[in-house]
Amino acid sequence: MDSLSDSGVALPGSAALIDQLCSSFGALFEEGDQLWRVYDRSVEAAGATAVYAWMRQKFWNVTPPYWMEYYARSPWHTVWTLNVDDTFEAAHRAAATETSRSIMTLNWDDDYRQSRALNVVHLHGVVDQSEPRELIFSLAEYASSAATSAAWPANFRDSYGNSPFVILGARLRDEPDIEAVISRRRPTHAAPSFYVARSISRATREDLERWGLIPVEMTAEDFVLHWGEMSGLELKQPLDSELEIGMRIGQQFTELKTNVQALAPEGHDFLGGDEPNWSDIRSGLAAELEWVTKAKMDCGQVGQSISNSTILAYTGRRLTGRSTGLLQIGKYLRDRSWRTFIFREGGRIDIDAILRFAADGRSVALLFDGVADVTDDVDRLLTEAHSSDLNVICVAVDDLHREANIVGRVRGANLAHGRVGSINGRLTGVDAARLVDTLERVGRLGKIESKSDSGRTQHFRNKDLFDSMAQLENAPGFGRRVNELLAPVVDPWKLDLVLIAAYASQVNHQLLVIDAARMVGVASDELVRRVSSDNQLSTLLTSDGTRVRARHRWMALSPIVSRLGPNAAANTIRDGVRRVSVRLSQQSLRERNPTALLVGSFMSQSNLRIAFPEANLDRWYESLLDVFGSWSARYWEQRAILARRESRSDVSLLAKAESFALRAAELVPDAYSFTTLGTVLLEKAARAQVDVKEYYARAVEAFDRAAAFEGQSNTLITWIAYLRYSLRVLRRLSNDIAAGDERFRDQFELIESDWMRAYTQLATVRETAERVERDLAALSREYESVKSSVAS
Repeated sequence: MDSLSDSGVALPGSAALIDQLCSSFGALFEEGDQLWRVYDRSVEAAGATAVYAWMRQKFWNVTPPYWMEYYARSPWHTVWTLNVDDTFEAAHRAAATETSRSIMTLNWDDDYRQSRALNVVHLHGVVDQSEPRELIFSLAEYASSAATSAAWPANFRDSYGNSPFVILGARLRDEPDIEAVISRRRPTHAAPSFYVARSISRATREDLERWGLIPVEMTAEDFVLHWGEMSGLELKQPLDSELEIGMRIGQQFTELKTNVQALAPEGHDFLGGDEPNWSDIRSGLAAELEWVTKAKMDCGQVGQSISNSTILAYTGRRLTGRSTGLLQIGKYLRDRSWRTFIFREGGRIDIDAILRFAADGRSVALLFDGVADVTDDVDRLLTEAHSSDLNVICVAVDDLHREANIVGRVRGANLAHGRVGSINGRLTGVDAARLVDTLERVGRLGKIESKSDSGRTQHFRNKDLFDSMAQLENAPGFGRRVNELLAPVVDPWKLDLVLIAAYASQVNHQLLVIDAARMVGVASDELVRRVSSDNQLSTLLTSDGTRVRARHRWMALSPIVSRLGPNAAANTIRDGVRRVSVRLSQQSLRERNPTALLVGSFMSQSNLRIAFPEANLDRWYESLLDVFGSWSARYWEQRAILARRESRSDVSLLAKAESFALRAAELVPDAYSFTTLGTVLLEKAARAQVDVKEYYARAVEAFDRAAAFEGQSNTLITWIAYLRYSLRVLRRLSNDIAAGDERFRDQFELIESDWMRAYTQLATVRETAERVERDLAALSREYESVKSSVAS
């Protein structure tokens, strides 16, 4: 209300705006008419385009009141506004410093995206563009917006109640879409939510308190000073650059501190199989495995034989102590005065904030429990840190099968020792002895308590860590009682939720509460309450209010699939993906938002085949055509890969595979789509009745185009795929030559030459990772076998 228009006139309130609409467009006004009705008459009289242009002239490029800059300095997660003007954006521009986050203005019907920028979401529309936007003033527009599947209104509904809010001045009773959310959701978070208005009637106050809001009868100008005191920020002055940088890092990372008591969640039992917590490491509950000792030695060499800016990466199977070991390394670094942070959120890394933070001479250590999705960001961070002589090290653990994704995206100079370290799949003798010592110290030897020292060690030596620990106690965290805990669960939505959480664990991606809630059709606040208070759910799931986790990792997945049947279980995932698809777009994929990463893994044909054996996956993908077919290259890639795999029993499916792969490359021409296309073309050249020379040439062109996407591509994966699938073409040609058909010898020699050239180019990365080295060696042996068959 205190803002001025571009022409210096005070912005009109509801009553003044009614008068101005009537004056400008000849709309009629009767006693009792509200703004929406007069606005609707104006649109009927002059057309939506003319009214929009008039609104833009009044409500864009405004001058905000001085106190709005105080709000703009506060580190909001998201700003939601019911106004069409740019008061907040203008205040942010005025208050911003070189270290401030940028902002992103979004209309209610824009595609969902969550980036490092601060989203300012206009739930009723915004007049920021000359081309008319969809505004929501009239009842018809309210109804129309409610009938759509637009992302931002849905995201507001999912977020409210699950996150603390400060609501300034909105007359909730006059906004039916907003009141419907606020009156039905009850906050589940510990932080308070406030409603601030100049005056609050007794009835409204009772409503607000019933809805879980704290009423504050105060102007927004007065409240912001109290808000600064509550948040610990001096908002009257520009924020200190160090503070702003720290807040930006805090959006994505959690600092691991040793001078603050770390508390474990209620009921948490690390030695009983629960996922590790920082408090477990602080309490010394974790035995130090040999790979951790070696990793600590590597960390100790940083700045000596290892660059000050580097990544120490380790891969291994799951349930081998990867996450625990990462936290132990983090404590080692923290004890040696490194400022140590663990990556908490999905999304692109705020490289600028980290570099600015480290520029003051700090030694910064960043931990990643799963790094393959952001390895290109890590590589750029380290390259820039090295050129500026900063101390930034990244320590990452990931799954063994993602080694090539890491090695292919990190420059050799940024990879410590030029190699990815390995995490033993089985416990060594040293591991076993250390584990026994730790368990004995805390009295948790369980069934091996009565055994001799050698017998205790023997229980673990050369065994799987998780299985060995599970045998000590009938501990629920190890999944020993999953079937028993699932037996009484009969509510369909509960089974769906446990299935989705277990599948999320299987694909190793975080499941946000707002996504889980939307997938099962339950309000997010209700879901959090039920997970914590429902005895059936609380024994199977846990939630910190932001994420949902399966207590037994993925161990409930197989029992539920067996109970429901593979097709029904797969369809539950399909329906969940469909419901959450409002948060998916090309932009959310590029930003690597948590929802996009989760759904991408959910839709991977390899993950689906493992989780839901015997399900009809072709039909599964077909049923999502209307959701993903028009824009998602990843969708068509997975369909192409599935058809390529199933062509082993029906070669005619390769025609579908080629069509699907071509569609993916047309939608999004990138390294992924062209690599998939190349493998399909080579598979056809190897097995179908086609012109081998033509299809091979097309495949090589696809691989070359894939490798050309520098900064986006993983050329290691691209060329390993080429080596693997071109061998199949060589095998086909060798069989033809062996049968006496010399017409194919020239083509064989051409492919042989190409193969050796590609293999030689990869020689520099052969020893960077154990699995890469093993895969390349196996391909070399197969190549020699094919070559010798022709020679003989």
